[in-house]
Amino acid sequence: MKLLLLYRRPVFLTWRVSSHGRGISTSRLPTSSRIPPRLSPQQSLLHRSIATNATALNKHAQQSSPSNEEEEQSSPSLSDQVRFLMRQVPHPVAIITATDPNSPTANEAYRGMTVSSFNTVTLYPEPVISFNVKRPSETLHALQTSGHFHVHLLAPSEATAKLARDFSRGNNNLQIVKGEGRFEFFSDSGSETTGQGRGPPVLQRRRKDNSNKDENDSAIIDFPFIFECRAHPQKIEVYDHTIVLGTVVRTLRHPAAGRRGGISGNARDDDDPHSKEDLCLTYADTRFWKMGEVV
Repeated sequence: MKLLLLYRRPVFLTWRVSSHGRGISTSRLPTSSRIPPRLSPQQSLLHRSIATNATALNKHAQQSSPSNEEEEQSSPSLSDQVRFLMRQVPHPVAIITATDPNSPTANEAYRGMTVSSFNTVTLYPEPVISFNVKRPSETLHALQTSGHFHVHLLAPSEATAKLARDFSRGNNNLQIVKGEGRFEFFSDSGSETTGQGRGPPVLQRRRKDNSNKDENDSAIIDFPFIFECRAHPQKIEVYDHTIVLGTVVRTLRHPAAGRRGGISGNARDDDDPHSKEDLCLTYADTRFWKMGEVV
């Protein structure tokens, strides 16, 4: 008599249990592929307890472990870190003016903006300056189209700081265009563009301020010096900014600036050729500053 033996291959059922975010622990229990295992009441209670604990552990891990998005939001980006750190670095303040040659009248053609990235690139064989502009920009378009612009360096005062803020709000919001404020545009007759069309405008105090008896405007220096520049043919575009290069073709200095010494001024009364009164307006930590102490 032959006996037929039936062999049932055991398979494994896997439970995945989270361990407080430290990894995954697994347990493999043998069972039948056809007939479910018969569990004793104690084993059944144990399995229900494991499943309940696994659910609770997963829920606790999700609550205690922040998501990647939360971690990214809680820590500043690299761009924000650089921006916050660069607030500690003083920058020169300059107002750039240009004329749009496509505008019908001169008053409508004048453009201007405030920059805090002004710097010299080289002095030889010709002096070249640079600054950065965020696109789009009407002033950038005007200087690129006309090929010329003026760079106004500012004296440190409440009036010039207010003017710099005004020119940082865009051409459509300029008080100077509306005939308001203490300054105005005027045409530079000495520009090398004279006879070739309208040149870039120069900033000055309004003539009506001359009637103010409390101030002697002839002695007030709002713009210690101005550079007339010819737009350099080379430009660099980095993301949404354009690095503008300009060749300096002429310098304009306030008549009173020579009284304190310098290139065209007289010698100082004292032996120190340096004075904080000659230093231009700077910008740092979202504020305008007047330079002072020497270290």
